[in-house]
Amino acid sequence: MMRKIYRILLCIIFLFCVIQSQSALNIVDYKSFPSELEILNIKPDILEWGVAGNFLLLDKVDHQLVSIGSLNDLQLVGGFGRRTISFSEPIWVGVSPNGILLVDRLDNKIISLDYRLIYMSETSLEPRIYPELAAIDKWGTVYMYSSQYHSIFSFKQGSLKKIPHIDLKRYDNIDYCLSQIIINEQGDIGVLGCDNSVHIFSRHGEYKNSYYPVVDNAEFLVPLRNDWLVFNKIGDGQSILLNKKLEIPEVSIPILDIKSMNRSVAVLSKDHILILNAQIK
Repeated sequence: MMRKIYRILLCIIFLFCVIQSQSALNIVDYKSFPSELEILNIKPDILEWGVAGNFLLLDKVDHQLVSIGSLNDLQLVGGFGRRTISFSEPIWVGVSPNGILLVDRLDNKIISLDYRLIYMSETSLEPRIYPELAAIDKWGTVYMYSSQYHSIFSFKQGSLKKIPHIDLKRYDNIDYCLSQIIINEQGDIGVLGCDNSVHIFSRHGEYKNSYYPVVDNAEFLVPLRNDWLVFNKIGDGQSILLNKKLEIPEVSIPILDIKSMNRSVAVLSKDHILILNAQIK
């Protein structure tokens, strides 16, 4: 009898240790959208961390940019000319050291706003690359992918470098269809292909490595400290370097976008933002 109890205790301890050592995404906060978004029929599909606890939400269909404050206060800009600024085809928004930048693919330009979403300036892109994907590093350089050139260009200090930062045509293992580009804290550039492949380049554009995670229909590439995470819309995920399985809580499925900051991961769903703390061991 005592031996049986001892074995049960050993099993419990073993299971506890396994659970503790597994990857974890712990819920830190749940931010419901203000009712004004539903009233205005704004349905954001792109999320970005803002400043001072704010989040930036971009509705690519209705061409609206929204800033949600820590107290759910709203600031809006865009929307088919209904306000002082209108966008033709916004594809990305991000925070730079000097304000907020928005990339408009159809107009082939970058629009600069201050942190209150007040218009400051805009810059036309030459050559005309018509970017489809974009990301920004912590130094303020914007990297934009152009399918027309199948290359990633860099935009720094108000100017687009004419020579591609990364010419993806040089790499036979990189698909012509890309889902996302993203930058980690070290400045490494991550490229997620539509074929579920992940390709990493250094800040200077040098090829580093490729990975092939076992996540079906991966759409989101998320840098986290020294690792990279991939997720699909139904919340299945994987830590690439540590090869750990991850899952987003069902409350936020289907997922519209995912962005990270330090160890925090923000998940955009249809009516809320879920904040998670990542503990991957």
